[in-house]
Amino acid sequence: MPLDRREQLNNLVAAVAEGYAGCLDGIYGLAGGQMFAVALGILRDRALAEDAVHDSLIKIARHAKKYKKGTSALGWIMTIVRNTALDIARKRKREVSTEEFYSLASLDYSPEKRDEAISLERAIEALDGDEKKIIYCRYYLDMTVRQTADELDMSKSTVQRIQEQAENKIKEFLGGTNGDPQTF
Repeated sequence: MPLDRREQLNNLVAAVAEGYAGCLDGIYGLAGGQMFAVALGILRDRALAEDAVHDSLIKIARHAKKYKKGTSALGWIMTIVRNTALDIARKRKREVSTEEFYSLASLDYSPEKRDEAISLERAIEALDGDEKKIIYCRYYLDMTVRQTADELDMSKSTVQRIQEQAENKIKEFLGGTNGDPQTF
């Protein structure tokens, strides 16, 4: 009589714990669909969910010796997937990449407007990391101060203070004290 799915997963996790890494394929074959569904439900992004499943399989291999025989292997696996997906979601929430700034200097602009856009890009590039992130969130992503504070794990007053400093630096860069652009 063939083993039921629960027993198969228990045996596969036990085999991985004993060093049979090839049994990860069996775990994926039996539970991969559910693993993906859990990760996708948390992350709402197919590529990130695939990454979460992959990372979970690595964690299963590393921590299989901690699995307690006789308990639900599927429950243990799904806990790993859920925690991995939540870690990815938290990490992504905190990552605001200023590399994603859109180019302001469009070829459709007049030469004068294009020069102004290039100057603004240079002014933004000269800001420090937190200043860039706040300007990006506020003006490129059109986020509120509260949303920006939540995204960057800062207080609202800190976001407002840094935003004001950044705006002043940009104004100074673009206009200088005597009307000429300068660096800061």
